[in-house]
Formats: sequence, C-alpha cells, structure tokens
Amino acid sequence: MKLLVICRPCEGVDASAEIAPRAAAEMAALGELKDAGLLLEAYSPGGPGAVLIFEGERAEVDRALADLPLIRDGIVEADVTELHPFRAS
Repeated sequence: MKLLVICRPCEGVDASAEIAPRAAAEMAALGELKDAGLLLEAYSPGGPGAVLIFEGERAEVDRALADLPLIRDGIVEADVTELHPFRAS
C-alpha cells in the first residue's frame, strides 16, 4: 500500500531554532528508510516540513515515522493518508 505523509512543524515550534539543528539526523534517517525501500519519494513543500510517499504496511510506516528524530522529539507532526488506486472500468 502507498501512503502519503505530510509533515508539519507542531504549533509553537521555531523552525530555525528547533528543526535546523536536527536536519542532518532527520535526512540520515530518511535515507535509511529510502535504502530499505520503505520510503519511495521525499519532497520539500517550500518551507518547514516534508511530503513523503511510502510503500508498505500501515503499521510498518507508523513505526518508521515514530522513529524519525523530528517526530520522536515532538517537533514535527505527521498526517498519514492511505492511497488507494482508482479502478478503471
């Protein structure tokens, strides 16, 4: 299953003060998920946050997200949407 994950800073988070110092660790963790084949694509929305496309079981993706440094530290929240393909008739 493909999952769309939109990550945004939690309310009250100062992106430059709290996200920037953790950016290298976050990118390394995302690289590991990509190498493992769980993370398919990652995009910047043009500001703090990320748009991610995963492929895997929902529980597996939820566990992976919980381990990301910015989510684990309560700096970023993730909205997960399961994507279902249209069936052409």
